[in-house]
Amino acid sequence: MLSYLKVKDFALIEDVEVEFQPGFNVLTGETGAGKTVLVGAIALLLGERADSLQVRQGAGAADFSCSFDLAEQPETRDLFVELGVLEEGNQELILGRTVSKEGKSRCTVNGKLNPVSTLSEIGDMLVDIHGQNTHQALLKTGSHLDYLDRFAGTGHIRVLSEYREHYRLLKSFMKERAEAAVGGRDTEREVELLRLEIEEIEQANPQPGEIDEREKEARKLRHAEELRDIGSRVARSLSADEERAMTARGVLLQAARDLGKMASHDAAIERLARRVESLSFEVEDIASGLGDYCDRLDTDPARLEEVETRLSTLRTLERKYGGSIDGAMAYRDDAVDKLEQIENSLARADEIEKRIETEEAELTRLADMLSRGRAKASNALAKAVLRELAELELAGARFEVEMSDGGIQGDRKRGEEELLGPRGRDSVEFTFSSEPEQSPRPLKKIASGGEMSRVMLALKIVLAGADRTPVLIFDEVDSGIGGETAGKVGEKLFQLTRYHQVFCVTHIPSIATFADWQYRVFKRKVKQSARTDVQLLEGDSRVEEMCRMLGDPSGRSVTLEHARDILSRAEKKKKATV
Repeated sequence: MLSYLKVKDFALIEDVEVEFQPGFNVLTGETGAGKTVLVGAIALLLGERADSLQVRQGAGAADFSCSFDLAEQPETRDLFVELGVLEEGNQELILGRTVSKEGKSRCTVNGKLNPVSTLSEIGDMLVDIHGQNTHQALLKTGSHLDYLDRFAGTGHIRVLSEYREHYRLLKSFMKERAEAAVGGRDTEREVELLRLEIEEIEQANPQPGEIDEREKEARKLRHAEELRDIGSRVARSLSADEERAMTARGVLLQAARDLGKMASHDAAIERLARRVESLSFEVEDIASGLGDYCDRLDTDPARLEEVETRLSTLRTLERKYGGSIDGAMAYRDDAVDKLEQIENSLARADEIEKRIETEEAELTRLADMLSRGRAKASNALAKAVLRELAELELAGARFEVEMSDGGIQGDRKRGEEELLGPRGRDSVEFTFSSEPEQSPRPLKKIASGGEMSRVMLALKIVLAGADRTPVLIFDEVDSGIGGETAGKVGEKLFQLTRYHQVFCVTHIPSIATFADWQYRVFKRKVKQSARTDVQLLEGDSRVEEMCRMLGDPSGRSVTLEHARDILSRAEKKKKATV
């Protein structure tokens, strides 16, 4: 609720502080005393456009501040915590605004600087002002669907909640599909290429160090004949042969025999003789080894071709995939990982598409239910508002709830899911005409301030349980009415206090009598100028104000008695209403 208001140097107000209470608050006073100025000050604190001409003459700036007690509005309080303008556990929201003579504006929320748009956002959640300077959620067509849904009842709200959850899921799946961006020819080509590359590398199955080994083998195979010829020749030249005495072994054997003879005469030669004999055996072993080598030497051209082909395959892998066998194997591992990711993405994409189809079908079903519920509720809402309008001296008025075709007739066309929004496929607008022969028009087209206030009052009464706005302010609600109708307006304003804190600017005593708290706005003389002030009326002071409103401020006993009587009767009606 709005608990405190301070206005300084604004229009005729020099410095006013007033504390407000829950329930029904009325502002009364002479015409021009400044009642609407106070309403305008509240509107400025809620983000309305400021006019530097409203700064009091002689002052440098106008200052405004107000406080809202949110102890009884936990949902609203939690929203402000989420917005970051209220700390967890804090129950009080303090708004401040300064408008300078130069037109500059400074706004604060709980002492912290904020843009004026933040005040406007806060105002949309806290207060509806109905009158000359309006701050009316009901004039915003976008709010009509919300009011209709709440009027439709808790069962309808449950369907709406279920719809919203499926809509959230659909949007998340569609976002995931867009972010994945898989599928199409490019992806198919990439998958095919990766598979071919992986297959090529795995079929080749290269081994570490294999190229060096293959190259050695290839060189040996290319020169096999030459190696065998030379090896055989060397072996023959080394080994002993009776037909060829001048072989290396034959020479060494002869030398060993000669040295043996010398050693028989001189023991010092014996060591040399044994060495030469050992060399002859070593030469024979070498000759035998060369023979074996030549026998084993492969000179098969088919094997050479096989090795050359293998080398070509390995060098191709090196050239295509990383410059080495190790690089090719690393490329294969990366390709396997990438292919797996794409295949997983494709599988997820297929799953997402199925989920999207499922969610779209479910949304369509729920949207149809919402449309049927809204169509039924719109008729009931229009009838309820018309009943209230009839009691507010607008018996000939027309009020309609215009709802777009919700698609509940005929088959759903393919692609219709694109029409589904976060609340279904319906659009709703409240329309009104004060004359039965005139077609209803949008609420924002209502020209008369009095008609506007009464339509708003009727709507607020009908939608009282659905409207979450904590504070309602009515200015001009009494325009063009009087007698019993005015008393009915006062009674209905009081009824709204079951759901809201209500303020009303009025000149009619039968409205003011239903107030829980009455404030007199008056002018007082300060030197050569007039200043607006506010006084809470209680007891005799309230009776005196009622006499003034009845047209007799003289204090005559008959008027005093009348004032007390209408206050007493209103109090009895209030108790009966509660």
